[in-house]
Amino acid sequence: MSDNPGPGSPYQNPPSAPVRRVARSLFYVWLAAIVGVVVVCSTVFCLNVFMPMSGNKKAPLVDVAIPRGATVSDIAGILKDKGLIRSTHGFTLWCTLNHLNSKMVAGVYLLSPHMPPGQIAQLIALGNQDTSLVTIPEGFTARQIGARLAAHGIGTQSAFLQLASTQGLTFATPGFHPPGKNLEGYLFPDTYRFPYGTTDREAIAQMLDNFTHRIDLESPGLSRRPADLSRVVTMASLVEREAQVDADRPLIAGVFYHRLRINMPLDCDATIQYALPEHKARLLFKDLKVESPYNTYVHHGLPPTPIANPGLPSLNAALHPAATQALYYVAGPTGRHIFTNTLAQHDKVIASLKKTL
Repeated sequence: MSDNPGPGSPYQNPPSAPVRRVARSLFYVWLAAIVGVVVVCSTVFCLNVFMPMSGNKKAPLVDVAIPRGATVSDIAGILKDKGLIRSTHGFTLWCTLNHLNSKMVAGVYLLSPHMPPGQIAQLIALGNQDTSLVTIPEGFTARQIGARLAAHGIGTQSAFLQLASTQGLTFATPGFHPPGKNLEGYLFPDTYRFPYGTTDREAIAQMLDNFTHRIDLESPGLSRRPADLSRVVTMASLVEREAQVDADRPLIAGVFYHRLRINMPLDCDATIQYALPEHKARLLFKDLKVESPYNTYVHHGLPPTPIANPGLPSLNAALHPAATQALYYVAGPTGRHIFTNTLAQHDKVIASLKKTL
C-alpha cells in the first residue's frame, strides 16, 4: 500500500505556511479584541459600581442607621435607598472580596455621597459611628449631667436621673459594683464621645467604666469595702463643690476630717445647695434650717451620698488630706480660701473681708 495520499484525500494539498500565519494572526486579533472589550466593560462596570455617588467634597452628610443583625445585602439596600451607592450587588461583591461580610457593626453612621463604597464598607466594619462629643465638668450633679446629655440628643434628663438615682445596683463593670442604688459621685467627669443613639443606660455605663479606670480601687484608702469607697467619694464631692482652686482642696478636706474627728457638724454650704430644690446664688439663714438628711448644719457626719461627681484632684484630696488644725475657712477675694483654727479668728477674717467690699 502506497504511503502517498491519493486523489481526493483530505491530506492532499495542506495549507501553506503563509496561510497558517494569517489565520493565527486573525485569531490573536480577535482574541485581543475580545480581551479589550472585557477590559473596557470591566472598567466601566467598576467605575460605575465602585465610584462615589458624588464628586462634590462638600456634599451633605447623611445619617444612616444600621440595625442589629443586618446582612451585607440589607446594608447595601439601606445605602442604595439613601443615595450613597450605585449598586447593591457591587457593594456586596466588594464586601465579599474583602472578607467584611461578617464584620459589619450595627449603629448610626454619618456618611457622605462623596465616599467610595469601599470606604463606606470599611467605616461600618470598623464601627466608626456618628458620635457626639460631650464634656461633663467636675462637680456636676447627676441632674446637671442628664440635662447636658439631653441637650446633645442623648436620652432625656428625667430618665437619666431616674436611672442614676435609683438603679445603681443594676450596673456593674469589671472590678466594680456601685455601693448603692444612687450613682451620684461615680459618674466620672470627663469629655466623652457618645455614638449617635446612645441610651441613658449606655451613657451611665460608660461613665462608671471610666471611673473604674481612672480611680485606683486598690489604693490603701479605698479598700474593697463599699463603706470606705463611699466615704472617700462623698468627702471628695464636698471638696469639689467648696474649693475654687486645686491648692485648697487638701486643706478643705483636712478641715472636714478634723471636724468629723471632734464630732463637730460639717456646716458645709454645698450640702444645703444640694438639699434645696433650686440652686441659690446666696444662701439665707432660713436655708440653713432646711429639713433634709443633706443638711450638715443640722445633722452630724457626712451626708448620706455624694452631692456631686468629683474629679481626680478632689478625690486625691479626700484620699490625702492636709494635716491641719484649722476648723474654719472662708473664700477670699482671689478665690483662695483663708483657713483659721478658732471661731473668733474666723469671724475676724469675715469682718475684714466685708470692709474690702
